[in-house]
Amino acid sequence: MTSRKADIPLNSRLTAYVSREQGAAELQVSPSTWDDMVECGQLPPPRRFGRMQTLLRWRWADVDRRLCKDDTGSHVGDEQPFFRERAGGTTKDIKRDAA
Repeated sequence: MTSRKADIPLNSRLTAYVSREQGAAELQVSPSTWDDMVECGQLPPPRRFGRMQTLLRWRWADVDRRLCKDDTGSHVGDEQPFFRERAGGTTKDIKRDAA
């Protein structure tokens, strides 16, 4: 039986490698939803640790990187959709006014 999300204590700083339950709690989803996200590719596959390679952990940096990408593979938030560079190096607001 898995723990409830609310019952999983999180450190003030998330560790570099998280378990299924810790990762799910950090994203505020159930462990089964975490599994579904891994299966469909929204989250990276786990890394295996331990003598028998049975300890599964996710590197949080990889999880964060995967979640920050949009459907095209570029990082969300890297671009500024309402600004562009001009030849002189200044930015100009190109957002259109409602007419």
